[in-house]
Order: sequence, then C-alpha cells, then structure tokens
Amino acid sequence: MADPLTIDVTVDLNTDESLKKGARLVLQRIRPDWVGDDIDWKVFTDGITNKLIGAWFRDKQDTVLVRVYGIGTEKIIDRKTEVENMRKLDAINAGSKLYAIFNNGIAYEFIHGSTLTKESVKNPAVYPLVARMTAKLHHIPIQSGECKLWSMLRNFIELCPQQLASKEKQEQMEKYCFSQAELFTEYNMLKGKIVVFIDMEYAGPSLAAFDIANHFVEFVGCGGELDFINDVPGRELQEDWIREYLTEFNRIANSSPPTNSEIVAMYDLVQVFMLCSNLLWSSWSLIQAKNSNIDFDFVDYAIQRQREYRRKKGLLGL
Repeated sequence: MADPLTIDVTVDLNTDESLKKGARLVLQRIRPDWVGDDIDWKVFTDGITNKLIGAWFRDKQDTVLVRVYGIGTEKIIDRKTEVENMRKLDAINAGSKLYAIFNNGIAYEFIHGSTLTKESVKNPAVYPLVARMTAKLHHIPIQSGECKLWSMLRNFIELCPQQLASKEKQEQMEKYCFSQAELFTEYNMLKGKIVVFIDMEYAGPSLAAFDIANHFVEFVGCGGELDFINDVPGRELQEDWIREYLTEFNRIANSSPPTNSEIVAMYDLVQVFMLCSNLLWSSWSLIQAKNSNIDFDFVDYAIQRQREYRRKKGLLGL
C-alpha cells in the first residue's frame, strides 16, 4: 500500500468556486493527466463538519474526493489518527484509498454505491451486512489499550462555548442546553456506571457497545426534527443486529456463537451507551455552533440531542 502524497496546498472552503480552485491544485499532483475543461465536479452538500467535492476526468468510475476540514475541527478531531484509520480500513478492503494529504484536508478514492437512508438502514437485507462489517472492523489490531471515548467526551465538554455570536442562539443554548458544569456532572455519572464490554473500536480503541449504540441513534439522521421514538430501531431489530454482530465477531475469533443471555447483556449495555452518544454529539454541535461556517443549525441539533438524552436517562432510571 503506497504512502499518500503530502501536498503544500491550503484550500479555501468559503465558496464552491474557491473549493474547486483549491481542489484542482491537489488534483494536479495526484492526477497530472487530468487537464483542460473535461474535469467534472460535484459539490456534496450533506456534510456538517467538512466541505467535500468530487472530481472525475471522462471516466466517472475514477472519482477523487477532496475533503476540506471545517474551521476549528482540528480541536475536536485527531487528524493523524483519522489518516491511520483510513489506511487500516483500506488494508482489509473496507475503506477508500488515501491519495494525498494537504494542509487542511485529504484526497481519497470515491467508492461507488448507495448511501444508507433512514429506510434502508433498517432493511433486513442490509442491516446484517452492517453488523458483520462492524464486527470485522472491531478485529482490526490496535496499538493502545486506552479507551478514547471518555477522553474525547471530556475534551468536547471542555471546548463547549460559553458565548455565541448570535444573541438568539445564545438565549436558546442557555435555556435548553446543559451548562458546562452540568455536562461534567452527567459525564462523571456515566463514566462511573458504565463497564467495558469489548475494548476495541476502529477509531480507537474505544468501546464496541458505544459504536453500536451510536449507530442505532444515528438512524434518526441529522436534519430537521429528529424522531428518536420512531426512527431509533426497536428492541427486536436491535437484538437481531447484535446477534449478527456477535456471531460474526465470535466467528472471527474462533469462538462459539453468542448465547441469548450475552445478546441481552449487550443490548442492555447499548441502551446506556446511547446516553454517551447524545452527550458527545450535543457537545460537538455546540462547538460547531461557535466555530463552523457551514449552514446548519447546530444549536437546535444540540438541543434535540440533549432532549433525547434526558428522555432516555429517565427511561433507564439513571
């Protein structure tokens, strides 16, 4: 596996045109034969952390993605670890080839396919495949035994802003969101109650049960009004997903298939880790509200995630 190029280019992400201009400089190094006006472009609009643009030259199968990191994201994302993880995933044919690293982003292979939707992610023909791939990812060798979840969550809480530029958003944050002190109270409560199930994770190491919980919570999507009650999968689907995951995880480890009690134990742990997911990404969203220039209502997203945190905490009796 060849090392990615290191390119001394900084891409301006403020407009689509500046994004294309900077991406073209990157492409000149990794695809020098792409010349003239035959380069086709696609600016992706779904991302709420970074800016992403795709390019191809006559053959759309060879599409290169240029991802430009959002403003301030270096405070909350370990970019060196991100690159290492991409290379690990590529090594097991579970990710994109990394072509280049530039000053404020990366260029990598576009894998053609369909993005999962709120409907397809629950499809019985689809979700077992996701569960099995997750198990495969959790078997990637890791060098450190340190759990990254708690340090990352603590870092996010420490970075949560006290003041926002918008008076309206400031008032919403103060009225509906935990204060920083309250976030730390919740953090300490969760850390004290949760035990380690499997101490491996692809972005890791972290906790496998957290990855699964985070996946289930993400079934709601990220735009508009989030419907956690109807979109987060019910117990039957969750347990079936976990059964697929543990069966594959144990198969890779040459162990026996999981028992029903092990599946239920994982399910119960996943419910608690959903709290961690909501606390983590609500804190992340408040940081984005302070730093990002991406057109997204980060304060509202944080409010909705914390509202779900309180609801789920009540259901669990914590």
